[in-house]
Amino acid sequence: MNKIDLVLGQTVLLELEEECLLGELLHVGSDQSFIRLSNVRDMLTKESYGIQTYYNSEIRNIQVISADKGNTQTGPSANALDNPKQFTKLLTLENLQETLEQINNYIFIHQTDVKYHDSIRHLKTQRHLGIAMESIEHGRHSISPSLLSIATHDSIYIFDIKWMKITDEMRDLLSNDRYRRVLHNGRLVKDVLQHKFGVQLGKCFDVMVAHIAIGKTEGKIVEEGVSLQACVQSYLKLPEKFFDMNANFDERPVSDTTKREAAKHVVFLLPLQDLFIHEIMLEPFYSSCSNYLQSLSRNPDFISSLTDLRNKNGEAIEAVAPVNLGIDVELLDIPEQESNRS
Repeated sequence: MNKIDLVLGQTVLLELEEECLLGELLHVGSDQSFIRLSNVRDMLTKESYGIQTYYNSEIRNIQVISADKGNTQTGPSANALDNPKQFTKLLTLENLQETLEQINNYIFIHQTDVKYHDSIRHLKTQRHLGIAMESIEHGRHSISPSLLSIATHDSIYIFDIKWMKITDEMRDLLSNDRYRRVLHNGRLVKDVLQHKFGVQLGKCFDVMVAHIAIGKTEGKIVEEGVSLQACVQSYLKLPEKFFDMNANFDERPVSDTTKREAAKHVVFLLPLQDLFIHEIMLEPFYSSCSNYLQSLSRNPDFISSLTDLRNKNGEAIEAVAPVNLGIDVELLDIPEQESNRS
């Protein structure tokens, strides 16, 4: 606990041996050997426990989720990604609790058993999928891709492709354009799937490409290789140290902690896509829609609205701005990977 700045009033997430708890910080022991929380809630069972005391020896991990109104030090550090807009409404504390439940309720699959077939059956009913892969930092030259995680709006499925490889059903989820996939740094994913598994990745939305394009449109200097963790912390305003950067995805059997970390890497992809499209790219379009919709309702009396309806349709049309999403893929200048890297 001495590595985290704990302030009274903060909402914290505790990971114990068998429990994941959320509560408000009431007291920290003078020697930091224990903490006392109020409004404690079990993230899995939904049970409430009121005020509870937890000792350092039983706490496996502690994360600051939010702070009281007087504390302004929570949230990502200023040097994560400098974004002038504050995109906080997509990840309220209530939404974060739902996300944490989704992370803890992941389904881990390492063989083609009944659980596998049930998961594939559910995934085939979806249209939007978040896709993440672990241990692919070197593309096709990675020694052994470890996990393939697929997220829907309410579930997370983690496939151990180190053992079971890519099945035909998984191949269809990755290549068929009936699905809308969201990923981060997709050129690594595509390189691995194509050259290690013979899978042609279908149509995707890449959140890193969206970040690069938006940054260049705003005249910023965009860093190369922006991590998913940095994007998530910047745009969704997650607390620092939410991600474990030292997780080892190559160990077998895969620990529960590592599985949860893989779930974190995929659970925010769909919310990020929603933010990029609807809060940034389509913001001018929604503004035009609002202007057009108000062209009649702004008139308080019947006669004026009738006059506008008959004679001023041109003004309503002129209020619609040209569609310009501010995203030009030619601005990206992303270099092509060499096809035969040594």
